[in-house]
Amino acid sequence: MKATILIIMLILATVVIQNLVNKGGGDKQPPHAVEGLNAPAFTLTDDKGNTLTLDAIKGKVVLLNFWATWCGSCIEEIPSLQKLYNEQKGNPDFKVVTVLFRDSLKNANKFMKGSNYDFPVLQDADHKSARAYGLTGVPETFLIDKNGILVKRILGPVEWDSKLAKNMISDLLKR
Repeated sequence: MKATILIIMLILATVVIQNLVNKGGGDKQPPHAVEGLNAPAFTLTDDKGNTLTLDAIKGKVVLLNFWATWCGSCIEEIPSLQKLYNEQKGNPDFKVVTVLFRDSLKNANKFMKGSNYDFPVLQDADHKSARAYGLTGVPETFLIDKNGILVKRILGPVEWDSKLAKNMISDLLKR
């Protein structure tokens, strides 16, 4: 009896170990966004139900920013993001994509109108994009080059109208 239980336990342990070793073995896509690799695809919606996908803006440098109206650091970052958006909105090679995280478009629209901001705001209602990018919190920004490669992941607020940020974006646009 003890030998039978021991054999069953060994078989179960072997199966568990094989599953852990083989988990995702056929899947070449990492579990979240990795700098230097293709940026994960996304499908986002605006308040009118229009969708935006990464494929639709391939060929542009993309600043993908996750934020929320309840996030103090996000609110701190937004004025500089608006300035960058204003400077670049006529540039056909650059796209600012802001995505609400655990927030509603209703809250965002109220906030945007009350603060005179007009950059586009999209929603990731099912959180698939947040999971695909491995979002750890907000604000969090991902810079994607014209070839769809994630070149930079930035945690926390950024002064997007600073010389350093502008140079980083300018360098990406020149590639």
